[in-house]
Amino acid sequence: MKTMVKQLEPGQKVTGFFVCAGKIVKVDRNNNRYMDLRLSDASGVISGKMWDVNDSDIGRFCAHDVVKVLAVVTSGFRGAPELKVERIRAAAPEDEFDLEELLPSSPRELAEMEAELAAIRASIANPYLAALLDEIFNEEMYHDFCQAPAAKGFHHNYIHGLLEHTVSVCRVADAIAGQYPEINRDLLVTAAILHDIGKTVEFDYSTAIDYSDSGRLLGHIVLGEKMVADAIARLVDFPAELMLQLLHLVLSHHGEKEYGSPIRPKTPEAFLLNHADDIDAKANVFQRKRADSDEPWSEFNRPLDRFLYLRKAED
Repeated sequence: MKTMVKQLEPGQKVTGFFVCAGKIVKVDRNNNRYMDLRLSDASGVISGKMWDVNDSDIGRFCAHDVVKVLAVVTSGFRGAPELKVERIRAAAPEDEFDLEELLPSSPRELAEMEAELAAIRASIANPYLAALLDEIFNEEMYHDFCQAPAAKGFHHNYIHGLLEHTVSVCRVADAIAGQYPEINRDLLVTAAILHDIGKTVEFDYSTAIDYSDSGRLLGHIVLGEKMVADAIARLVDFPAELMLQLLHLVLSHHGEKEYGSPIRPKTPEAFLLNHADDIDAKANVFQRKRADSDEPWSEFNRPLDRFLYLRKAED
């Protein structure tokens, strides 16, 4: 059983597998090179240093590799545990490690979320939208959709995070749609299912969660709109107005151009999807901060531009 990052304490000797989340070669005051490392597993991230390294040491692994580490836990900055790395190399094909121990994953049960997504899809009465979902979610896409994270750093940034975020946005959107009879509920919920579909290719999450080349160059909104448009093109007689409005929802779901949307919401369904997406993303930030801390206040949260009060009212 692997000793997880959160269990490490000064004085421990560690031999095990981690993801190399960061690797920088630096020079100390004596002009000797050392590696400044960030090593992670499903429980968290720990800093590491390997001193007095040579070209052979540096070339044994790359950032984002799974690595095997021999180290001693020391006290680093402000007493935080840090690894003094003695040996490190990229994991070999014959090495036995559990990737689920190395990457964080959703706290929810995968089967439960899959069942929820299936029920949401079954509730779509519009035959064109139902056919579109069937066209998009072939076996390969469905697998990627259930595995992918929803972000690298802000919200649902773990394996199965995209699925967790999607079913939650669908629930919020469906609840809001019930308040306003003029809303096209099937259009809104279908867009909620598909709004982040581009994240299946935006991220590389085979070892560490990071952006793919297409993710950095195009972003999930552009990627997702193309995926939906291409799927519609493979269908027969998909209504032009329905296509236009669905693609608008995908493109506008971040709400503002400075947040990545090339267009602002201009239909009631698009407006509601933007807010459902925003509600779930920010609620997830609070949920995770509360789960990870016993303190009443978080550190300053830059994405939300504020300190977060974490104490529950019943406490």
